Amino acid sequence: MMSAWLSSLVFVLVASLGARIWYRSWQRRRVALRRRVEAPKSRYSSAGERNQEDRQSWGEIDAARLHPLNRDEVRRLLACVDAEGITALTPADRLFLDNMTLPRRG
Repeated sequence: MMSAWLSSLVFVLVASLGARIWYRSWQRRRVALRRRVEAPKSRYSSAGERNQEDRQSWGEIDAARLHPLNRDEVRRLLACVDAEGITALTPADRLFLDNMTLPRRG
């Protein structure tokens, strides 16, 4: 009776030790898979830098080559950016301005 109890206790201790070792290794693998390394500075730019680059490229839009409706919209959006900042633009507005900066075929 005592030996069965003792062997059960040893089994439970060994099983719990094995489960703990397995869990710790699983947790380390999971953390390693989720780890993200930041890209080098040459490929990474902050949101402020991207906004500044976007504003500069939008300022280079040649309004004379645009359709009058698009020209008015570009001027309105650039005035909004100058008055309230780039964060005032919606994603659709940003996309519109980005589309206007794409090189056009003559």
